[in-house]
Parts: sequence; C-alpha cells; structure tokens
Amino acid sequence: MRRRRIIVVLSLLLFLSFVASTLFGDSGLLMNMQVKNEHQRLAEERGRLVSENHRLQREIQALKNNPRKIEAVSRAEYGFARPGEVVFYFPTDEQAPVQVYQRPKDSP
Repeated sequence: MRRRRIIVVLSLLLFLSFVASTLFGDSGLLMNMQVKNEHQRLAEERGRLVSENHRLQREIQALKNNPRKIEAVSRAEYGFARPGEVVFYFPTDEQAPVQVYQRPKDSP
C-alpha cells in the first residue's frame, strides 16, 4: 500500500511538472503566446515603416524634380515669400503684438 502511494505521488508530481513545463517553460504555451503577440506587433510596425519609407521616397523625388514642391516647403518651414507678398507671424502669446514683414520692392 505504501509503495503504491509513493508511485501515485511521484506520478502526480511528474505530471504536474510536465504541465508546468508545458505552460510556463521556455517553449511553453504562455511564452509562445507572447512571441506571437510580439511578432504581430513587429509585423504591424514594419508595415507602418514600409509605408512611411515609400511616402518619404515620393517626397524626395518631388523635391528633386518639382520646383513648386521646393517652393511650398520653403514657404511653410522657413517663411519665405514672393516679391511683394506680406508675411504675418502670429505669436503664440496672445499679449505679444503681431509682426509684419514685407520684402522691399527693390530686393531680388
């Protein structure tokens, strides 16, 4: 009877260790689920980066070949203006006065 109880306890311990290893081990189910989630996240990020790369390549080509694109960027980012245009700079502080810059008419 004692020997049978020892065999049952050892079998139960062996079974529990197998279940624990299957669930929580380095190649267990939980780790597998984490790896799949990480793979999914990385695949989505890769797709986002690929589309961003394509967009940037199109923008580079436009900047190389399209003078209007260069003009649009220089106007938006650097505040450039055509001769005779008036540029208004609106401050973020509401108390500060609005600055107006007008290029002299005799400038190139």
